[in-house]
Amino acid sequence: MAAVWTWSEAGGPLADAELVERLRAEHFDAAVLLHFRAPLARLLVRAGIRRRYGPLSKPSSWLLLNRGSWQHRSRGGRHEMDFNLDLLARVTGVAAPQDAEPRLHLGAAQLEIGRTFRRQRAPEARVVAFLHPGSGGSALDWEPARFAAVAGQLAAQPGWRVFVTGHGGDGPAVLAMQAAGLDPRVEVLLDMYALREFLGVLSSGDVFLGPSTGPLHLAGALGLGVVGIYPPVPAMSPGRWGPRNRWNRVLVPEVACPGRHACLLERCPLHNCLSEVGVNAAVAAVRAVVGERDGLPTA
Repeated sequence: MAAVWTWSEAGGPLADAELVERLRAEHFDAAVLLHFRAPLARLLVRAGIRRRYGPLSKPSSWLLLNRGSWQHRSRGGRHEMDFNLDLLARVTGVAAPQDAEPRLHLGAAQLEIGRTFRRQRAPEARVVAFLHPGSGGSALDWEPARFAAVAGQLAAQPGWRVFVTGHGGDGPAVLAMQAAGLDPRVEVLLDMYALREFLGVLSSGDVFLGPSTGPLHLAGALGLGVVGIYPPVPAMSPGRWGPRNRWNRVLVPEVACPGRHACLLERCPLHNCLSEVGVNAAVAAVRAVVGERDGLPTA
């Protein structure tokens, strides 16, 4: 990866014009929109990028993407990563590898942040566990009190050090964990790190427990074992958004979900079905992935 440029719909005309000039100056042959955004696609057209790939998910995508793919993402049935790899395969002409495992490579400064964190916050720990109770509204959430109970059980195990992470919209879930009676051995890291530093801290861990959220996938790509708690509805299920790293477990309530695609939320007679996932099951899953990662028997 040569560079990272950012774009926001709230950036305004001046920011858009600046991005168009930067894109035009690079003389890119192609662009891939993994998630279609019409305003961004228009900027690609203005920049003169001739081959524009992406999912044909909205009426405007048919006009703005001249190499679009009709992927039927809303119907589910495949993992989001596989949909994206298919788009990239159209650009490269090379089929995506089967069962590709995502990896995230940090810079030396970020890795040092992780080493320093572990040396200062968990110097004698055999296992460092991160619990992330919030999803920022992107998924159905497990009860914070259950996260607190899991944190307490893990913190009571010899050689384990437990941290609670969260940022911005995760705040209410983290505060609810504390209100539920968080074990004093558990340390809360709410809003303590920007993304770059957070990745360094996360790299120091061994296992991560959370809902269907970005930090879970980041943890897996950094080599941690991960446990994800997922709803059964297709739009939020692990089949669409589950972890793809080597050491993982997913916990899904065993219910007959009435949602054909999207979660019905409070309108569902089974809401909140994630309450069917027990604390002991989560603890057992965390211990299992730690054992697998360490090469230990999990039975």
